Amino acid sequence: MRFILLIAVIFLVSCGSAEKRDVVQAEHEKNMRIPAIDSMIVNDKKEYLERCYMPVFKKVASESPRPCETKLQQLLERRFYANYTQEHVDMAADEIFFNDIRDKLQAKVKKDKKLSKALGKRFRSMDEVIDYYKSKYTFRVEKSEN
Repeated sequence: MRFILLIAVIFLVSCGSAEKRDVVQAEHEKNMRIPAIDSMIVNDKKEYLERCYMPVFKKVASESPRPCETKLQQLLERRFYANYTQEHVDMAADEIFFNDIRDKLQAKVKKDKKLSKALGKRFRSMDEVIDYYKSKYTFRVEKSEN
């Protein structure tokens, strides 16, 4: 009986930590701030959390899953089978989400010369841009050591 109670408590705690995620604009050094990219990432990440991340994390099967949900689920199953944790979901979500951001950002840069110029002043390559924004907007949750 105590074992079942312990499992229930662990499950509730782990689910609660994922559900309390809030996406806010990251803090940057003054010369690194590009509001157009921040707002794009914040909006896309909020949508991704709701539509893709949470159904997969909660292991809730949708009647008609979205492509991003299917993509995330398949990546996790290939790597971890059904034994994935929140940390695994975070890593896979980072990979998929920021690949999509890369594609979207590259298309935006081709159309917006002002954005292209701003990125060119701050970064040497698109890989550097993605690495920077991935560090600011990662899905991974820092665990505090007490």
